[in-house]
Amino acid sequence: MIFMREITIYNPAAGNGKTKNLIGEGYRTTYKGDCRRFVKEECLKDPNVHFTVYGGDGTLNEAISGIMDAGTGNISQITAMPYGSGNDTVKSITPKGEDSKEPQVETLDLIKYNDHYGINMLNIGFDCNVVASAARFKKRFKIAGKLSYLLGVATEFFKPFGEEFTIDAICEDGRHFTFSGSCLLCAVCNGEWCGGSFHNSPLSNMSDGVLELMLIKKMTRMSFIKLIGKYKDGTLIDKKTLKTSIPEYDDTVIYLRIKSMKISGMKQICSDGEIEDCQEAEISVVPAAINYRV
Repeated sequence: MIFMREITIYNPAAGNGKTKNLIGEGYRTTYKGDCRRFVKEECLKDPNVHFTVYGGDGTLNEAISGIMDAGTGNISQITAMPYGSGNDTVKSITPKGEDSKEPQVETLDLIKYNDHYGINMLNIGFDCNVVASAARFKKRFKIAGKLSYLLGVATEFFKPFGEEFTIDAICEDGRHFTFSGSCLLCAVCNGEWCGGSFHNSPLSNMSDGVLELMLIKKMTRMSFIKLIGKYKDGTLIDKKTLKTSIPEYDDTVIYLRIKSMKISGMKQICSDGEIEDCQEAEISVVPAAINYRV
């Protein structure tokens, strides 16, 4: 049995300071990007290391990015302790056999976009704008978790709908999908959840070597009100037909299982809850990229 070093990482900024009162030995991050730098350096010292990360989806994103930067994804291991606002990634990772007392290691896919990595989901358009609004509520009013996201939804609902996207995707079966037009949102999913309570991609499997593409074209606010409930509870797409569960939206909602895609026309992109400026992106799945210890 190979001996693995154990390193604990705390993000004091996660979840409005949820980890600040935790007592224990470990590394405490001090700035955005610090976790990624630290993990990379430790992996380069010795890749046989298991990181336990106390933070949210953004902290986990930095940690897995650090492992990938070091090129040790097939050796190093990681575990997320959910101390963030949404903690969406861990909702999609379940132990195989809950009665087992032995640590279980699952090999998970990642999303690669340009030179960056994501583990859970990329949100573009309305969803991304909601996260940006939610971040403002967190910063200004110290409102975290699901409430900040729901307030973000309410805020963006009254702003102009639609962004012009151009998309070229390669599907699971090898066929090409192209689109150019006004869209409400685009979600590229490895995991099932976003925003803490939106189960928008229930068919996602983080170990199947495929990403789910959810594209919703521009619509009226009344149409959006009818759709948002099913988008939130995971019933928008029929699990058997893989088409919308609301026939009148068959031409509005596009669901595909993809290997890669190119997208342009957006202003920003949200990866695992973190916003960055981005006008175009090349996106692909990286199969079996990271070892996650449950």
